[in-house]
Amino acid sequence: MQITFDPHNVQECATIARLLGTTAQPDTATEQPDTAPAQTAEPDTAPTQPETAQPETDCHGMTHDDAIHSTPASKNADGSWRAKRGQKEAYEAAIAAATQGPAESAPASMPMPQPASAAPATPPAPIDYNTMAERFMAKMADPDGLPAEYEAIYTALSIGYDDLETNQTSIARLSAYMDSVDEGNDHDECVRHAMSA
Repeated sequence: MQITFDPHNVQECATIARLLGTTAQPDTATEQPDTAPAQTAEPDTAPTQPETAQPETDCHGMTHDDAIHSTPASKNADGSWRAKRGQKEAYEAAIAAATQGPAESAPASMPMPQPASAAPATPPAPIDYNTMAERFMAKMADPDGLPAEYEAIYTALSIGYDDLETNQTSIARLSAYMDSVDEGNDHDECVRHAMSA
C-alpha cells in the first residue's frame, strides 16, 4: 500500500501521523532533488523535532479528538473542528469546557483574555412623558418653535400616536429632536440627531 501526501501541509501530516501512530511535523526544509536513496528513520536514532511544537488547535483552542470530532480532521467555516456524527452533545460539552476552562490550560500561543473594562455608564433616566409633552406643546404654540409640522416630525421619527405616552423610545426621540431644535438646527439635522440618540 502506498500513501501519498504533501509534507508541507500540516493537516495532512497530522492525519498521516495518526495513521502511523507517531507525531510528524510538516517538511519545512527546502525541496531537494530525489537523488539520494530513501532513508528509514528509526525512532531511537533519528534526530527529533523540538517537543515545543503544539498540535493544531481550532478556534476554541481544542486539539482534534477522534471521539467527538469527524475523521479525517476538518474544520467548519468558523474555524472549529467538525463534530462527529452522533456526538453533538459531547462535542458541545467539550467546547463549553474548553471555552470556560482555567486560563492556565490555554496553549501558550493563544492570547490571554484582557480584563474587563470598567462597568458601562448608567443608562440615562427615562424621560417623563408629561414634561416632554408640555415642552413640545409650548414649541408648537410658538410660530418659530418647530422647523416642521408635528405630523412630519412624527413620521420622520417613526412615532405612533397610540403608544407615545408609554413608548420610551418615541419619547426619547421627540425630546432629542427638541434638543436639536434648541441648538438651532433645521428639520433634517434634528431628525438625524434624534434617530442617533
